[in-house]
Amino acid sequence: MIKLFGASVVGTSHVQSETPCHDAHRYRILPDNWGYIACVSDGMGSAKAAEIGSDVASSFIVNFLETHLDPKLDDEDVLMLIKEGFVEVHDQLLMASSERELKVKDLNATLLVFVTLGKRQFYGQVGDCSAIGKLGDNYHVLVEQQRGEYANATFSVCDLQSIENGIYEKIEGYYPMVALMTDGIEGLSISAKDKQVSHLFYDPFFQAFQNPKFHQKDVEAALTRFLNSERINKKTDDDKTLLFIYAEDV
Repeated sequence: MIKLFGASVVGTSHVQSETPCHDAHRYRILPDNWGYIACVSDGMGSAKAAEIGSDVASSFIVNFLETHLDPKLDDEDVLMLIKEGFVEVHDQLLMASSERELKVKDLNATLLVFVTLGKRQFYGQVGDCSAIGKLGDNYHVLVEQQRGEYANATFSVCDLQSIENGIYEKIEGYYPMVALMTDGIEGLSISAKDKQVSHLFYDPFFQAFQNPKFHQKDVEAALTRFLNSERINKKTDDDKTLLFIYAEDV
């Protein structure tokens, strides 16, 4: 059984500047519930068409992996396929920018993709998105923001060097509950000092999966309201994306 829900919400700074939400997310449950693909992408605020970059990147990587993934692939082949998908994303962004008479850097975006195949979990990361896992009552940071040598270093799937230096790894163990997020959320829910994950922030969303009347659209509407709430907007004016996944007996 696999359940998912997520939302991407425009930040107040974008509302004030009349710019669209630069975040995007996608997910796909694989045939016969043998796994899923989930991703989040954050278009960079300095990019002229960041919303196009995040939309193209997230849509393409999910479609590409759905087409090529096979549960019989070994771990190394899965990781190579994820990296290949990122390279193909770059090619798609080149075409998208050319069609719009833009430079590819005008579509700059980060990208995190998380893949579960049976009891194996993998991710590819270029940029500053994050992922956490919940096992029993315990939370763990599964994917940290990618950090460069300098504080202002940026990583974008519009740049092949960033893709080459991306992080492509298998998760140790198995986490039936996972959340992916863009950087607008991490600062509110994960301690920068010791990487402790806030139970108060995440517990209600993971508990929603246990409700016998769970309905994806209703929960997504509630998540959207929460991300749009005054409580959250007081703490961040950035775009916000959260994507929750529950997968047991896969």
